[in-house]
Amino acid sequence: MTFRIVFLVVVAIVASGCISSNSTEIADSPENETSTPTQLNQSNNTVVLTESGFEPADITVEQGETVTWVNEGSTPMWVGSDRHPTHTDYAGSSLRDHCQNGDQTSAAFDQCSTGDEFSFTFEKTGEWSYHNHERAPQGGTVTVVESQ
Repeated sequence: MTFRIVFLVVVAIVASGCISSNSTEIADSPENETSTPTQLNQSNNTVVLTESGFEPADITVEQGETVTWVNEGSTPMWVGSDRHPTHTDYAGSSLRDHCQNGDQTSAAFDQCSTGDEFSFTFEKTGEWSYHNHERAPQGGTVTVVESQ
């Protein structure tokens, strides 16, 4: 009986040591580290639409860089410059100038219809607010600084 108790205690100690050791190795190993969506997005100018809105909502890029919005939510996404619903803050991208005329090939800061992804290259410096035309409270700001 004493041997059985000692054996079970030793097995329990060894098992808990192995589990603890493996957990530490897994958590500390670089290949198992994860980045937050914001860390990933900032490095490649990607903004993700989630159930709770755009992440990151605010992003800074250099003049001439492209921002890509990706819809990972369950609701439609139509990226447009502010003011809703006319999209007039970024000159040349208003609904009247761009989407309502069916000209979806011009370089306007407006997606014109719902989609899973939208990319736009910012040539004008400044602070440009945007929103999801399908759900106007979802929005953010793209700050464009001069290229260095």
